[in-house]
Amino acid sequence: MQVRSLMNSSFIFLLVILFAGSCTSGPKNINLDEIDLEIKILRLDRDIFTIDPDSIYYHLPAIKEKYGEFFKIYNNLIIRIGNPGSEAYRQSLSRFLNDFDIYSLKNENEKIFPDLENIEQEIETGFKYFSHYFPGYPVPRIYTFISGFNQSIVAAENILGIGLDKYLGRDHYFYSQMQLPMFRRTNMYPEKIPADCMIGWAMTEFEFSGSDNLLGNMIYHGKMLYFAESVLPHQHDTLITGFTSDQLEWCGRNERNMWTYLIENRLLFSTDARTINSYINEGPFTSGFSRNSPARAAVWTGWQIVRSYMQRNNHLTLEELMLETDYQAILNKARYRP
Repeated sequence: MQVRSLMNSSFIFLLVILFAGSCTSGPKNINLDEIDLEIKILRLDRDIFTIDPDSIYYHLPAIKEKYGEFFKIYNNLIIRIGNPGSEAYRQSLSRFLNDFDIYSLKNENEKIFPDLENIEQEIETGFKYFSHYFPGYPVPRIYTFISGFNQSIVAAENILGIGLDKYLGRDHYFYSQMQLPMFRRTNMYPEKIPADCMIGWAMTEFEFSGSDNLLGNMIYHGKMLYFAESVLPHQHDTLITGFTSDQLEWCGRNERNMWTYLIENRLLFSTDARTINSYINEGPFTSGFSRNSPARAAVWTGWQIVRSYMQRNNHLTLEELMLETDYQAILNKARYRP
């Protein structure tokens, strides 16, 4: 089974953005009440601590049955303490459960997430839209966990996991103690979870393929944002994109300048990994643009290309967009002119 860690950091309208920080208006004539789907999040972050460290093997059968394949993923690939069936597992899990820092994190997690009702409702809405746009596609089982700050969103076949300890709040003292720079903390707050979940799932269902150049990466990630705004149409742009209102405003003001710079410096078709990362990955700003620019500003540009493409080709479905991997064709048909 392939397991993907999506968003160790959080991710990452309308040709011209008129109100960069606004909410999207939402699709018309979609009755979500007619879609038979209920999301219930299983809380491994809570249940793991019901295990008595002195009688681990007594408790294991019930928790293994409840969490199935995700319990293996959690132990082997998230907290990395080994296979629950191994001889050394009891001792490793006991150390994890008795660790002072982990237990402090568990208590803080309980304060911030006493229930997940609002998050559950938003994710359920997202997957109802997903089921409308992608009939026949699977909807994952969803779990929450504590990772010791290792993972935000983890996806595997029919599985989506949420590391709640990566969403305690951008000003949480744990993150200050860890000396995380503010650009890494920007999206580490509870309201960001639904959009991160939907983008994480989209990146699993529609993996990157095609031309591995800057343009391809820009448009691929732009498609992920377009997907997120389509399935979470009432979420604020800042939640969809991970940009602050000021950063969205900066991108809107500098849209033409960014595009001109990429073209004049012949960067669109660069396959150099460092160049691509400098425009796509998170950081204090986008290298190559102004130091006042947000990181991942080229992803925002890719988003505008995708929006133009869908606006000019409004016969296309969201599924057709997500399956299209000819990024040059998307650019050509978008007729993007900032």
